[in-house]
Amino acid sequence: MKRLLPDTNIYGELILDKDYELLKNKILALCVIHGFEIVRGELRDVPRNVLLEGKKLGLSLLHIYDELIKKSYPLTPEIEELSTKYFQEYKSLGGSKSFDKLHNDFCVVACATIHQIDIVVSEDNKSMLVESALRAYDIINSKEKRRTPSFLGYLEFKRWLVE
Repeated sequence: MKRLLPDTNIYGELILDKDYELLKNKILALCVIHGFEIVRGELRDVPRNVLLEGKKLGLSLLHIYDELIKKSYPLTPEIEELSTKYFQEYKSLGGSKSFDKLHNDFCVVACATIHQIDIVVSEDNKSMLVESALRAYDIINSKEKRRTPSFLGYLEFKRWLVE
């Protein structure tokens, strides 16, 4: 069974997907979904006045998160340290975004790396998945003798589930 860590944006994709119930059953049958303190925190930060089909969006997102997660990880100093190394390498490769903008994304990848999660599912193509960030993960993880997780976008993830 594949072990996956969905990024925050994936829960938004799931809640909007008309095939959610089918996908949920496939997810529970085919993989183990891991959670992370930062992802849950970002979901909790969705403004309370935002509604989707008459329901509070934030509560709906947290419900999906809690429904799918089998194991969740806290933010640790080891994750923080690895994410900082990713950022330093990213900057040396010409990355232009600030640490504040990338901190959560790099922590998600560091969490997946440290806990040997197979796949990070994310649609974050402007920060987490830019070429310089992907190269930084590989370079640092190679130095640290760690395996970099694979990355899937939402549509790839959905196709993988329903094949």
